[in-house]
Amino acid sequence: MEKANEIKISYSQRANSKKPFKIQSSRDANQIIQNSWDKDTIEFFETFKVIYLNNSNVVKGISIISTEGITGTVIDLRIIFATALKTLSTAIILTHNHPSGTLRPSEADRRLTEKIIKAGDLLDIKVLDHLIVTPLKKYYSFKDEGLMP
Repeated sequence: MEKANEIKISYSQRANSKKPFKIQSSRDANQIIQNSWDKDTIEFFETFKVIYLNNSNVVKGISIISTEGITGTVIDLRIIFATALKTLSTAIILTHNHPSGTLRPSEADRRLTEKIIKAGDLLDIKVLDHLIVTPLKKYYSFKDEGLMP
């Protein structure tokens, strides 16, 4: 008789992790995401990262979702939410860099954000913000600018 493949899902918190970092504002989110970026790559190609949070907005971790070209990257929502479900995250913060240094979101950025928010609503995972960051450590918050509920 044929057996099906076994699927294992795991997430482990580092036992030696420092004091938990709680996100209370876009400024906090920018601080933690900027610290996760390699100075040599933030200005060369676009990367999309997600910050995963627990119910108290304490950071569980950051995941790179996509890294690609100079002017864009392809995002697969299934990867974002598979990681959220695997880590039992209740909220996420979307982030990506603009190597050009421009802080203005594109129409594609806006549509993608809306699409991810809708998917999160179905799974009861709140999308708290979407940050665009630049090599000069500046950032644009969709939430602060009124582009998110």
